[in-house]
Amino acid sequence: MPVQTHMTICPSKVPIMTQTGQSGTQSSEYHDPLSNIETRIWLRLLTLQGTIYARLNRIFLDQFGISIAKFDVLAQLHRFGDNLSQGELSERLKVTGGNVTGLVRRLVADGLITREMSASDRRSFVVSLTPKGRAVFEAARDMHDALLRDWFGGLSPDDLKSALDILNLLSSETQAKIR
Repeated sequence: MPVQTHMTICPSKVPIMTQTGQSGTQSSEYHDPLSNIETRIWLRLLTLQGTIYARLNRIFLDQFGISIAKFDVLAQLHRFGDNLSQGELSERLKVTGGNVTGLVRRLVADGLITREMSASDRRSFVVSLTPKGRAVFEAARDMHDALLRDWFGGLSPDDLKSALDILNLLSSETQAKIR
């Protein structure tokens, strides 16, 4: 007889896996609800990020013809001003220079940014928003903000502030140990 696996919810306990086979039912050992909480937090963060990223990416592609990666480049140029070097973009986006080169090439082809040789360093290129790029970014940013307000709208401002405080604490504690 094939082994069947199903979830059992125990009051005040984490769900446990049980298997039914020829010899009867076996239960895995009970695990403390706080055991491996770090992994559960990490997985929840990954799931939430993946869900939001995928949805935003689809909406941005459909509405504005840009991916989240392109949106991020436009956001950096909007925030830090024109004439950012590709190296600066790479640092700010925390991606490799090769990734930025490809993104910049596609954004130039889309007419959203310009790329010119740096006046101060002939080995470097600087990028700037075009008027079309600024308009696309601002429309996408407005939609981005409205969608996040809608998706997070079930939480009170105090709950959102508490969540941000905890995420900031997790970030600073983790980064201090990883560096």
